[in-house]
Amino acid sequence: MSSDNDKRRRFPSWDGMDHLSYLTVNPFIIENDESHELPDKDLTCSECKHPVTKVSERIEIFGRHDHSFGNLGYLVQLGCFRDAPGCRGVQGISYGYSWFWGYAWQIQVCRTCYTQLGWIYMSEEESFYGLIFNTLRETGSTQQYGQT
Repeated sequence: MSSDNDKRRRFPSWDGMDHLSYLTVNPFIIENDESHELPDKDLTCSECKHPVTKVSERIEIFGRHDHSFGNLGYLVQLGCFRDAPGCRGVQGISYGYSWFWGYAWQIQVCRTCYTQLGWIYMSEEESFYGLIFNTLRETGSTQQYGQT
């Protein structure tokens, strides 16, 4: 029989995501206000610091950027991104058991150290990356919102 302490350890809350400050900023609030800086930071692999994607690549799938799923008794918390050039696909493409209905998926690892970072999800219309928050770290800001 598991105790409350076991449940807290196996199912961490979103409070553990404080290393990703961009999750606390709603870009839609400041979309038309160029005086605010949109956090366009690089997101790197937490193991080797290789660049994976940028905060500006963040997208919403089924109305959310962040999603959480149970996997073998553990909570997987991920964010959706348009592109993640620091990832590399491994193994085959799976058409079953997708966390996102209607999408096939493939495991994605860091191009440098091969740590699993998440998955790419593919449909006939689009594709996106679901990256595990705990495998990513932010770096400094790379541009000010409104600049090209």
